[in-house]
Amino acid sequence: MSTYTVTQTQPAAHKTRARALSLTLVAASRSAPLLDIPIELGLEILGLGLTHTPFSTLASVSKAFCALVSTILYRDVIIDSVESMSLFFRTTKSKSPEFLNTHVKTLAITIEPWRFTSATRIELEGIVAACTGLRALSVARPGILGKPLSHHNGALHRVLPSEVTIQSFDAAPPFEWVRSATETTVPVPPGTAAHLSASITHLRISEPGDTWHSPLSILAFFGSTPHLTHFALARRMDANADNDQVFVDEVATLLASRRNLKMIVVRIFPAHWHHDAGSADSSSIWTALASVAEADKRLVLVSAGFTWAHVPMPRVGTPGEFSDFWQRARKDWEARGQQDLEQ
Repeated sequence: MSTYTVTQTQPAAHKTRARALSLTLVAASRSAPLLDIPIELGLEILGLGLTHTPFSTLASVSKAFCALVSTILYRDVIIDSVESMSLFFRTTKSKSPEFLNTHVKTLAITIEPWRFTSATRIELEGIVAACTGLRALSVARPGILGKPLSHHNGALHRVLPSEVTIQSFDAAPPFEWVRSATETTVPVPPGTAAHLSASITHLRISEPGDTWHSPLSILAFFGSTPHLTHFALARRMDANADNDQVFVDEVATLLASRRNLKMIVVRIFPAHWHHDAGSADSSSIWTALASVAEADKRLVLVSAGFTWAHVPMPRVGTPGEFSDFWQRARKDWEARGQQDLEQ
């Protein structure tokens, strides 16, 4: 009998290239780095990314990223043209009230007052009324904070920001914006912003107006403001001497009567004819206020210029710097005092 031996040959092993892991699998297997850092820092990192990457690219990563990007884009809204305001007005109509309430926290309107008409004013009223979660509001003139032109914007009084910035407290009562010369006069109902009285903690008048309003009359426009802790005013050097005295006296009165005030900042601006004027700290208004500041450290003086300081930008700066207006004012004032001691 013959015996057969069957030998089974194994196929030669094929050399194959190692397969690269999908970035999606890698990301899923690791915890997201942004989840391990403070939320505000994470938002700032994403905000920096938006300066180099289109919104649509970051938003397409995932629904979670899209939500984060929306948070960044809508958190601080700055409207610098009538066209931008019309576009954002349409946006407020397309977004849900819940979205606007939770996303829009700072709204700054930097449009020149002479560009406003009654129509654009009503659009602005609609924007403010829709953003019910506002914490900081910056407008050119205080008229928007009073009684609305349109009865459809009655919800305006439900918006209660804690920080209010006004470029200049201009015009006679009812503190209306400067109308275009081509627009017919529209009767404006009188009103004040007394509905903001309980919510305001920080009130800032950025620049001197073309009409005189004393510190107490400005504050009266906002009611009793029982929770006001920070108040900023603006005064021009070499202005009316009698009004200067009223200004100084009323600042002293505010410091004496409001113990909950933590700081009053007075920004001294150049005179109308600044080429003939000296430095701010050599002006009579500075000298008079400096004597008040010596008696009460809550008063801070700042030599200022017209640098769009009424725009409330996000409070994130480079290390070692104060990007917050109030902290920066305090820091500069203390540095000036230290220089005086060393001289």
